[in-house]
Amino acid sequence: MTTKMKQSKKMDDIPFSGIRKVFEAAGQLEKQGKDIINLGIGRPNFDTPQHIKEAAKKSLDEGHVFYTSNYGTETLRTAVANKLKRDNGLDYDMSDVIVTVGANQAVSIAMTAMLDPGDEVLVPNPSWLHYFYCADLVGAKTVSYPLLEENGFNVIPEDIEKLVTPKTKMVIVNSPNNPTGSILSKESLQAIADIAKKYDLVVLSDEIYEKLIYDDSVHYSIASLDGMKERTILIHGVSKSYSMTGWRIGFAISANKEFVSAMIRVLQYTVTCANSFAQDGAEAAINGPQDCVEDMRVQFDKRRKLVFDRINKIEGLSCICPKGAFYCFVNIKKLGMSDEEASNYYLNEAGVAMIPGSAFGEYGAGYLRVAFSNSYENIEKAMDRIADATAAYLARK
Repeated sequence: MTTKMKQSKKMDDIPFSGIRKVFEAAGQLEKQGKDIINLGIGRPNFDTPQHIKEAAKKSLDEGHVFYTSNYGTETLRTAVANKLKRDNGLDYDMSDVIVTVGANQAVSIAMTAMLDPGDEVLVPNPSWLHYFYCADLVGAKTVSYPLLEENGFNVIPEDIEKLVTPKTKMVIVNSPNNPTGSILSKESLQAIADIAKKYDLVVLSDEIYEKLIYDDSVHYSIASLDGMKERTILIHGVSKSYSMTGWRIGFAISANKEFVSAMIRVLQYTVTCANSFAQDGAEAAINGPQDCVEDMRVQFDKRRKLVFDRINKIEGLSCICPKGAFYCFVNIKKLGMSDEEASNYYLNEAGVAMIPGSAFGEYGAGYLRVAFSNSYENIEKAMDRIADATAAYLARK
């Protein structure tokens, strides 16, 4: 193939998603007739609540099938601003909100708008792999700060500050965290905020799992801390809390008008706007009754306790109990195989799909991400299969 017929050089370092790799492999096995329990994909197994679907149907029936503003509908953006005041104590205006095609695009437009080639981004590791590769796609360099099991997968602020260089422009915060389920305390967030202010950094705060917290945990937004609102871009969406993953509605929010202007210009030249009637559904989700969110959270909590209890009874496996999101990060180091080997083993031998921790960064090596977003019954079956497959593996060692 000639040089001009090749992909761009930047794509040489962009791998296929480790999450989707397992998803595709599980799908192929299912096509062959194998019974696969998917604990890999981060998707609630609940249907979207009926009142949300009815709002989208009504929107279609009323002919809301055309482009919206690039920013999104004013009514949805107002709903988001009101939600931030109601739930987070944050004063934002409708003009601070951009509606995106899922939280993934919100991250992408924020990085494209704010980062230049050579800029450095401080990224929690392990974390959602999109932070790494959205930065790579715009020519920025990601620098990892570790989230270690011995610290409860929480941030050690000194680990962040020692990585700051003159090229550092942005720091990523994700709480509750994917894949570890850890939640940042207000004290940890304040320490990160102090670093951001000291070194004049932009903060990208992904809070998509804020409603899915357990025990006595409390979610705080770093934007609520003194001096942080103007330097923070919030990432939100309806996918996780309302089981609307296929609707693809997210939000990028900033009180900094320059940030908003830059992000909206990226969106204009990529997707134009988010789906019109899906925006009306999202508005109904945010403005409507919230008991559906609590109902799902309670079910996730039961599943969380099931996975934590069962995993820690299996020889060779262990995990700490997550405080948020719907993932357990399972330590498989005692098995004596890599996390990729373990993922393949459990998929093929037990029919259970789980994501290798190294897909989330080098500090995820030796772990498997287990999503307890499947049904309780399926998780029970999966735990039985994992226990049997682990015992069989250890017996052969």
